[in-house]
Amino acid sequence: MPGILEQEEKKQRERTTAMMFSVVSNISLVILKLAVGIMTGLVSIIAEALHSIDDLLASIIAYFGVKTSLQPPDKDHQYGHGKIEIITGTIENVLIFIVGVAIIYEGVKRLIARTHPQLITAGIAIMVFAGALNLLLSMYLLKKGKELRSLGIEVDGQNHRADVITSLGVAGALLALKLTGIWWIDPVAAILLGVWVLIIFTMLSVKLMGQLVDKGLDENEMRKIKKELDTFKEIKDYHKIRTRQSGSTIFIDMHIKVDKNLTVKRAHALTKEIEKKFQAIYGDCNVLVHVEPYFE
Repeated sequence: MPGILEQEEKKQRERTTAMMFSVVSNISLVILKLAVGIMTGLVSIIAEALHSIDDLLASIIAYFGVKTSLQPPDKDHQYGHGKIEIITGTIENVLIFIVGVAIIYEGVKRLIARTHPQLITAGIAIMVFAGALNLLLSMYLLKKGKELRSLGIEVDGQNHRADVITSLGVAGALLALKLTGIWWIDPVAAILLGVWVLIIFTMLSVKLMGQLVDKGLDENEMRKIKKELDTFKEIKDYHKIRTRQSGSTIFIDMHIKVDKNLTVKRAHALTKEIEKKFQAIYGDCNVLVHVEPYFE
């Protein structure tokens, strides 16, 4: 058991480290984009700066959500604090929606005002840099989110992956603006960016709702669970396997059938072996096994 505990502590450190990377990178991007956006008057870059401010707030919220969700069960929260990650993820997603609407509004306003931007080359350079940085960060966060089964980290990773597309999309629009001189390319790019942000909001909403309504693990995970149960020779049959995820904690309930003459002591030992098996696979895993007699 000490090995499992040490492994879980390591995962907890990795979760908080991943979120700190996200916070620090977003601070850098906000400063860069705001400075260039104000200097150039490019609404698409100002829109990207607003998006990065949203990402920064979201990363800070997600950081505290992930950290709080890792607290062990207590008297008032006997199943742990995993659903806190869903709450903070939802707050983060609401911020995404607000920023998406604000970006579209700003783009439409500049389109009506027929604003002509300056210093386009600087805008292209900062967007390419932001896209490259977000690409590296999103790859890291999505990998860690899946490895650690952290919805908070995964949502943040999806956020940064969306930023890759928006940053490079804005860079492409600015390049077209520089080559053609068509003034409305900048505000239209901002409007399209806002629409993309709202699409991200919709996709993340579906993912968050899955955990909120206790959606079970996918078919691949269910096959893995059944395959592991098949390795126990004393289990004659099994049924009523139920799963759900709360934060990074996996919950697995099952009914197993064993020889009707098996002693209570051995049946209890078998349930402990099953529990340890799945904890070794999933780390933070809560297993409940109901034992039934098997009749030919």
